[in-house]
Formats: sequence, C-alpha cells, structure tokens
Amino acid sequence: MFTTQQLQGGPRYSSKVLVGNWNEDVEIEQIQYKDYLNKREKGEITVHKIQQKLAKSLTKVGFTYSEDSKLRFGNKLMMLNKKTNSFLSCDLGDVVEPNQAFAVTASPTVNGPVARSVFILSRANESDGFPGDELHYGQPFRLQVHYYLSPSPLYLHSCITSPQSFARFSRHQEVSVNAFKGPNTVWLIEHANPKLRFKSQGEIVAANQPIVIKHKQTGQCLAADSINYRNDYGVEFEVCGHSFLNTKKTQQLGSERAGKLTVDNPSRAEGDQNMWMFCTAVDPSQEEEKLPEETNHSAYQLLNQVKQALLQRGTYGIRGLSRLFRVMDDNGNGQLDHEDFKWGLYDAGLYLNDDQVKTLIEHFDRNKDGVVNFDEFLTTIRGPMNDFRMRLVAQAYEKLDKNGDGQITLDDVAQIYDASKHPEVLSGKRSEEDVFREFMSMWDTEKPDGIVTLQEFAKYYEDVSASIDSDQYFEVMMKNAWNL
Repeated sequence: MFTTQQLQGGPRYSSKVLVGNWNEDVEIEQIQYKDYLNKREKGEITVHKIQQKLAKSLTKVGFTYSEDSKLRFGNKLMMLNKKTNSFLSCDLGDVVEPNQAFAVTASPTVNGPVARSVFILSRANESDGFPGDELHYGQPFRLQVHYYLSPSPLYLHSCITSPQSFARFSRHQEVSVNAFKGPNTVWLIEHANPKLRFKSQGEIVAANQPIVIKHKQTGQCLAADSINYRNDYGVEFEVCGHSFLNTKKTQQLGSERAGKLTVDNPSRAEGDQNMWMFCTAVDPSQEEEKLPEETNHSAYQLLNQVKQALLQRGTYGIRGLSRLFRVMDDNGNGQLDHEDFKWGLYDAGLYLNDDQVKTLIEHFDRNKDGVVNFDEFLTTIRGPMNDFRMRLVAQAYEKLDKNGDGQITLDDVAQIYDASKHPEVLSGKRSEEDVFREFMSMWDTEKPDGIVTLQEFAKYYEDVSASIDSDQYFEVMMKNAWNL
C-alpha cells in the first residue's frame, strides 16, 4: 500500500504524482464505463430491463368470449382466485429455478386482459377419451402463457416439494411457468362442491363458475393465499400447490347418517384459497387483438431472438452452442435434422416450438432435404468479424506461434493466456480460475491432436466477437489476454 520512500518518512509526493497501481485503476474504470455504454445500447441496464418488461407484460391482449358459457381448448382466459380476489399472473423477470422456470403470482392490480394474466387452454392428450373440443371435469389439460409474452411456449408447472423446490414463503409446493412440456404441466378440473364432484365427472366445464384446479401428478390443488409477494409489479400474493382442506365435520356426519354422502365423495371441502374461476370476455369486441409486429415470427426475427438469448448467456454463448451441435453430429457431415437441431437449441437453453424450428430449417435448407447446415446457421448468428479485429487475432496467433510453423498447441495457449485481466475478473464478477477454466473448455479443434490452426483460432474469436459491440472493448480484451 505504501512505497519505501513513504515508509521511511521521506518528503511527500505532490498532488500531481500518480502512485500505486494507478494504470490498472484507470483501465478498470475505462472497461467499466465501456461496459455500461454497451449495456445501455443493448437495453441491458436494470432499470431499462424493468421498463421493457412492464411495457410488454402489461400490453392489452384479447381474450375469449363464450356465447354458450362453455370452455374450449384454444380459449384465452383469465383466472380469478376467490381468497385473494386476484388474477393468476406470471413474471418472466423472476427466475425461480433453472431450465426456464419463472414465478407465478396472484395480482390484485390486474383489471383487464393483459399479456401476463391471460392463459391459453390446451389439450394435454389428443386421445384422452373425451369428445369434442370442450373442457370436461376430470379431463387433463395445460395452461400456456400468452404467445405475445413468450414466443417459446411456457406452461403452468408444479412438482412435488423437495429441498431444492418449494414455494418461496409458505414452503408449500412450488408453482411456476416452465418450458418443459412434461407430466408436471398437466392439470384437472373438479367441481367446487365436493358432494357433486363424483356426479359431475365427464360434464362440460362452464366459464365464470367456481372450480377447483388439481395438479394431476401430485394431487395438490392450485392455491393462492394472502401472503405478500413483492416484485417489480408491486405487492402481489403467493401462488402454490396445496389443498387447504376444511376441518369442519358436523355437516359431513349428518350427510353420512342420512345416506347423502358415500365413499365416492371427498369428506372435506377445499378452502377459498383453492377456489378459482375461468373468466371470459363479456363482449365479443374484447376478442380483438392488435399486437405489435414482433409477434410475427419470421426467420429473421427468430434469428435475432436466438442471438440475443445466446449473448445473454455470456461471452461463450455462441461457442457453447457450436460445441453442442458438433457433439450431436454423429456422422460428421455438419448437418442436423429437425429433432437434433431442436434439442441442440434446447440444451443451450433456447426453447423454440416445432413451428419455429421448422421456420429456421426452411430458411437454411437450400436443397429442401429437411436438414440444416449448422456451420452456416452459426455464421449467420455471429456475423462477420471486421478487418480491425482480424488483425488483432492474427497478432495474438503470431505471438503464440513462436517457431512460425503455422501451428500452436493448447499447452501454448494455456501458458500465455492471462485471465487476470479479463473484464469480468477486473470487475469482480468472477474469479481468475473460473474464467481460465471456462476459456480452456471452449477450445474444440477439428482434429483431436491438440493442434490449433490459425483458422480455428480465428473461428474461436468470431464466436467471442459476436458478443462485443465495441472495437475498442475488443482491443482491450485481446491486449490484456495475450499481452500484445
């Protein structure tokens, strides 16, 4: 902290003299400022993100008008809870667990059909044995988040309570919206009156009537309770999976004695926390939906969504997807079919439905054989690297190639690469060891001989370059990493 002259009591430095690691401090400040400017240009500053999220999630959308009061698959509905007098809503800015799961709350401030509070009713099984397209008591179904809020399908999800998964405050069964379309996203409708529950099985469910929604996999009921849940929308209420059963027995004993209650009927009724109502529009005009153009999922828009999602995963987002594709390419021809392409994106955290995957494949499928060249796909995503950056990459490779034979090894890379001056290390976000380990794991040579050619070295930095907008920022990164 102090120089030898200061410790020995020598004359003081003037105010203009720079002491200590002043050059590194200046570099850190410049990097942090450039990082701020880049985030501001991309709309990644926290306050901007919240504003964008609120604007999108509170956009007015259309919801279904049912003339005969029957619920049908494909209907856009709102769900009102009796206990909290609030509508079921999702918050895609509140991640509750990995794998694209987001928080669900009951919002008392929602007073109309907005994107975060309108859900689409979908059939869980086409061969479920129920006729027509109406929803019946006891029929499995799913609830999907409105497509304007999330172009990748998200479904109302719950799973058994575990040390890793539980409701944030009540510690009951967690409820969220999840992209994984599995058994934990299947629900059932039961009659609100337990005495009529057995008799009502197979009947059509009516809109705007009290019902109980049960999770098929665990048997717990969807619930909302007066537990404050603070988020970007204000104070809302917690939603969980739990059956709030009534403890009163007087009327049940009387019904049993009179023969009105049998073993087919539940002996205890659910509380108001479990009472919901599927709300539909009161006027056909409310079905009209005038949404911004971004809901039109063209190939170019999908490509932009994929790129932004990869860039949010960090510097090596595109590089990681490239490695996944190569692992899935069993015959080494550089091409993937529909399913492999879809699951490769899924493993990278990109959840596109079949129609969106088909749109991308058709865009890159030049000879119409149903497969996509993933190198061409990745080249389109990352974009070209300009001459200025290419010169920096060439300088770094030249420094590594000490004997000038046009080949370097991974050991050469490991010995010279300096992770201590990585922007995320300087800003304190990550440790030097983590950055170095991730850097070395991203190298994937075309031949398993540990040799890195100039082409492979440049290709690596093309992936990295895609996530860096500023040439000056890229220059600082290269000079710090390779001591140029």
